Amino acid sequence: MNRLVLLLVLCAAFAQPALAEVPRAHPPTLLRGATLWTATGQVLERTDLLIQNGQIQAIGANLPVPKDARVIDAAGKIVTPGLVDMHSHLGVYAAPAAKAHADGNEMTSPTTPAVRALDAFDPEDPAIARSVAGGVTTALILPGSGNVVGGQALYVNLYGKTVADMAIVNPPRSMKWAMGENPKRVYGSKGQMPMSRMGHGWVLRKMLFEAKDLRESQDRFDKETIHTGQRPFRPELEPIVALLRGQVLLQVHCYEVHDIETLIRISHEFAFPVAAIHHALEAWKVPELLKFEGIGVATFADLWGYKMEAYDASVRSPQILTDAGLTVALKSDHPVLDSKWLINEAAKAHHYGVPEQTALQMVTRNPAKLIGLADRLGTLEVGKEADIAVWPGNPLAVGAQPERVFVRGVQVVGDGGNVQTAYAGTGKAIGFIQGCDE
Repeated sequence: MNRLVLLLVLCAAFAQPALAEVPRAHPPTLLRGATLWTATGQVLERTDLLIQNGQIQAIGANLPVPKDARVIDAAGKIVTPGLVDMHSHLGVYAAPAAKAHADGNEMTSPTTPAVRALDAFDPEDPAIARSVAGGVTTALILPGSGNVVGGQALYVNLYGKTVADMAIVNPPRSMKWAMGENPKRVYGSKGQMPMSRMGHGWVLRKMLFEAKDLRESQDRFDKETIHTGQRPFRPELEPIVALLRGQVLLQVHCYEVHDIETLIRISHEFAFPVAAIHHALEAWKVPELLKFEGIGVATFADLWGYKMEAYDASVRSPQILTDAGLTVALKSDHPVLDSKWLINEAAKAHHYGVPEQTALQMVTRNPAKLIGLADRLGTLEVGKEADIAVWPGNPLAVGAQPERVFVRGVQVVGDGGNVQTAYAGTGKAIGFIQGCDE
């Protein structure tokens, strides 16, 4: 029995019992007298925040208490938006790490645009509860980076028993691609294309040529006044046609400058936008290029050196890119980094020179923007979803963890960081967070 399996068995054995699920209808909650780090750039001292019907209903001093409202004294506490992790493999690489749980890469073909993280996501992954305990309330669940085109992403709020509970309603569409070492290592070892970056570029262009032809055939069909036969359709290419029509946010694993250039070159050839490059450890070298192209960056604060394309990173990268006017997010790449500690990425960026409130935006507002949800969450503003973390002190202090977390207005983490409601419908998720913390 390996160490992780043994840990899970012990956690389950000594876990506190799961509490009953809180009913769907929740009374209003008033956080009284807190310091609000709004992630808009504003810090509001001694301010109340009212949660009602899953939204932030009001912000201000001495707000009236609605009937039946629960009032929480938050004086001396810091309240932030819930953290947004825009690059996570929660649920598709579920704990404990095992081949049986490795559902994030369909590595039977270098291009698999039609596969969906939705069909692999395990809502009983114990790491989900850990993530929420660290203040993460929203995640973009991406396919892995073994493929040139990995597939379609899943947007989730991290609260619920089922995938249907957790999946965000009417989200944008996002797709995952990967440039560089990973796909050529995977397929080169099988003796097939791509085993080089030349092959990688051709695999992408061949797929895009086919999708372009299909789109043009569909457009011709749509313009006809009298239709004969059916509208051209190839389900395996539908997501790529949607990308060419500007209907998909493209999230691309891409480290080195030459891979960034190849991605941009191909995007110009086929006229599609790139939402963000991920990991992007050499992005700091070409901020002007990325700014001109309108491409965001989702990166690590200081992780480097784990493979050749990760050697030329800089701990100053988040600051350099922000100063250049780019939208910069920090992410976990869970399980590469345990998403329970996503806030620690912001803390490290702050240590290396990023201003405090800007560092907070890198794990709240900025990722929400880059995944197309900025109008719904990521900041403390009236009308936004009530995804909120309450911290006993400075969130950017070493080892900081929230004492309360609200997801869509439901308090799912209570005093001391313990899960308060039934989580994922099983004892294993509750046990992992309440019983043990390795």
